Amino acid sequence: MDQISVDTAAVVVLADGSSTSDVSNKRGHLFEVFIAKLLATQGYGEPRPENLNVTSEGIELDVEARHTVTGERLICECKAYSSNIRVPLVTSFLGKFALARADDDRMHGLFVGIPRLTPEAKEKAEAAQEKLPGFRYIGSFEICELLEAADILPRWSDGPAIRSDPTVVISEHGIVAAACELESDSRRAQRWVIWSKNGSVPAPVIRLVERELAKGLPVAALGDKSAVVPVKVPSAPTIIEVQGSSSDFEYQLPAAPAFFVGRKTVSKSLLDKMMNRTTGGSVVINAKSGWGKSSLALQIQGEVQKGGGVSLVVDTRTAERPEFVSSAMERVVRRAVENGVLELSKDAAFSTLQSIIETLKAAKWRNPNTPIFVGFDQFENVFRDPDLTREFRDLALLVREVSAPLTISFSWKTDLVGWTEGYPYRFRDEIRDASLVVMLEPFGPREVETLLRRLERSLGEKLNRDLRQRLREYSQGLPWLFKKLAGHVLTEVGRGLSQDDLARQALNVQGLFENDLARLSPAEESALRSIAQAAPVAISDLEDSVVSNALLESLLHQRLVVQVGDRLDTYWDTFRDFLNTGRVALEDSYVVRYAPLGAGRLLRVIVAAGGSISVADATAQMDTTSTVIGNYARELRAFGVLTSEANRVILEPDLMNSEDREEAVRTRVAQALRRHKMYKLAIEMLNQESNVPLSRFAQMLPSEFPTVEAKEDSWFTYARSFGQWMEYAGLVNLRRDGIVRATEGGDSPLPRLLSGTVPVRVRSAFPGSNPGPSIQLLKHLSDPTRYVRPSKNGFAGAVRDLTLLGVIEMDAGERIVLSDSSLVSSDSVDANWLRAVVEKQRGMRESFARLEADPATAPQLLGESHRDNMGADWADSTCLSVGKFIRAWARACGISTKLRSV
Repeated sequence: MDQISVDTAAVVVLADGSSTSDVSNKRGHLFEVFIAKLLATQGYGEPRPENLNVTSEGIELDVEARHTVTGERLICECKAYSSNIRVPLVTSFLGKFALARADDDRMHGLFVGIPRLTPEAKEKAEAAQEKLPGFRYIGSFEICELLEAADILPRWSDGPAIRSDPTVVISEHGIVAAACELESDSRRAQRWVIWSKNGSVPAPVIRLVERELAKGLPVAALGDKSAVVPVKVPSAPTIIEVQGSSSDFEYQLPAAPAFFVGRKTVSKSLLDKMMNRTTGGSVVINAKSGWGKSSLALQIQGEVQKGGGVSLVVDTRTAERPEFVSSAMERVVRRAVENGVLELSKDAAFSTLQSIIETLKAAKWRNPNTPIFVGFDQFENVFRDPDLTREFRDLALLVREVSAPLTISFSWKTDLVGWTEGYPYRFRDEIRDASLVVMLEPFGPREVETLLRRLERSLGEKLNRDLRQRLREYSQGLPWLFKKLAGHVLTEVGRGLSQDDLARQALNVQGLFENDLARLSPAEESALRSIAQAAPVAISDLEDSVVSNALLESLLHQRLVVQVGDRLDTYWDTFRDFLNTGRVALEDSYVVRYAPLGAGRLLRVIVAAGGSISVADATAQMDTTSTVIGNYARELRAFGVLTSEANRVILEPDLMNSEDREEAVRTRVAQALRRHKMYKLAIEMLNQESNVPLSRFAQMLPSEFPTVEAKEDSWFTYARSFGQWMEYAGLVNLRRDGIVRATEGGDSPLPRLLSGTVPVRVRSAFPGSNPGPSIQLLKHLSDPTRYVRPSKNGFAGAVRDLTLLGVIEMDAGERIVLSDSSLVSSDSVDANWLRAVVEKQRGMRESFARLEADPATAPQLLGESHRDNMGADWADSTCLSVGKFIRAWARACGISTKLRSV
């Protein structure tokens, strides 16, 4: 018997039925009969089934039997799968057998693994055979030996002379042998041939093989020359190799090796493993969309070729059926033969994936250290088809049987959702489990600096500081996004736009996508959206009325659509998502460096000037520098509050013309912040804890902005600034001890920009001082000629407390004024009005109620109670001070207190 041919024999059970469940029931029963015949060859009586499970992966059967001569019991597990049996199934049976053997030391155990065990499982089973008396395992080769010896199965040598894929076919009509007959030159499948022990093959068996195995090839009984016309002629799978870019910033294509940047550690590690491996293996390259998976695969391809190896990187968007896998593998094998890397044996076959693996196992490697690499890119498209995914899963498992430096890689993005709800998720996980998994990270400052220098080289000039900073931040360390931004810069500078003008633009990805669409005619945009909805879509499936040849040529010329074989796709899947949903999954990523205080001063100057003012005039009025004005303006432009124009700062017209400018600006800022990654981070942290210290928030920022280098205290400044902007937008509340969730009808008014919130860095707890200076300041503001302002020592505390109460603000001239001129009347502050304002502060209503119930409540107890209400972490001395302040404010609000003991 030819072991090379039969060792990989498949065992298939085929049946007709009126429904899927009927077919499954019949297949299960036929497999039981087959196992009974198999055990009978070893002297066992009729087995008793314990468990039967028929799935798309194969058949599982557990039986018990007793030897007809010795009476010894046997437990047997039978696995007839489409792929080789792995370690967990073997170890599970070994545990079951060991327990049974402990109860009966004459017990025998048989594990039937069809087609055979993986190398790891075989190693485990062989070790068990030596250590566990009574245990044995068999695979396809041993099964065929037993069946031939029992005169049940015809001889394999009776089959076609040039063949592959030996298969034992079990049906209600008996057991027959089948194999692919190969063309002598191409070594591809020509037809399926069936033969039996008695020389007769029933017609129903031929029909079953045609339907279940042949995949369109002719099927004939051995010796029948009539079956030469295929049932159907499937087109050959389209294998498209991934093409790299022709320049640094050709963003529609992955970077070719000549333009590859970074990933030195990852690429070197992978190459070392490929060059030094002695058995085949697989790699999974995972990252989010646009992070450089395809570019890394091309870089590895280039390095393998430099080392004398053979490589192929395939775009799987053209994969439609399982034969795609064997076609791609055939291409790389034939290329290896052409390049003198491989020498094939006379039994080489390219009929199926299994036959190609056997061909590689039997091939002679001219140099055992010369690697072969096959990369499957854009792999997420494969998960749409369970049968296709299963075939790739089988490749990941089978490649480990090749004793040579063969590496298969699979690249798919990790920002997909819903896989675990769909059918292929198990196959996806099995591919990962069988592979070395590489997770790509965004570029860091060094890689982005390299790209910035290459951009300067392409521009022929240095980048100005602002544009450099914006490119660094907005690119988020994503290679594709940087190339898209750089391409935009090159195009706009080529049109005559200055770098200063570009620095003032909103360089976010949604804006760039919108620019792409703005260049299109209505018909072109409609055609583009039609392609995006079905992408990757076959050209033949497009409606001519929507996507004419002329429109398609225009979209291809503009590089908004790319052609992959006979399929079309958008140039980036994130662009496709934008076309289909109107949204971009990427958050904004600019660093917020400056607090609202300075921006508010600039806004008030702009409003006072009628909505527009020159940079020079704003600099003079604010008594600062043009650099400071530029910094404030940059933040406000990022929020969509200011429009862009050279040497001027202009409030967006819709905001200037709004009836409530403050609320309009606040809404605009809130919209911008909700799209920002720092807001997403803050919410994620608040979901885990009710109070996020600013220091902890700051510690998280470096990983969120991998391209930005800053000192520790700078990150804290940025965290505080962003917290203040989020508070202004009403998204969170900022406390002395950190960020907390915003509450409806909070205990303090929202900060204001246009009316001039008085400078307070972090909103601390109220009260922070005695009310005397605050009352004095209110009177002074109502009539400066009659009342002097508080002393220097009391002024700061008064401003802080009154700002928290929301009763003072700053006018356009940066002067502190009353927010309501009626607050002070008849030379005094209305106690009832003051109490209403104070009780809006967190914890103050409860403190006043406690004093009214017990006017002699001690300051320490009041302070401790207030601390608990605030959720603060105060020392006892702080509680005592706050308690004294509360009693004083209570008296100012008309609440009586009594002498107390400390």
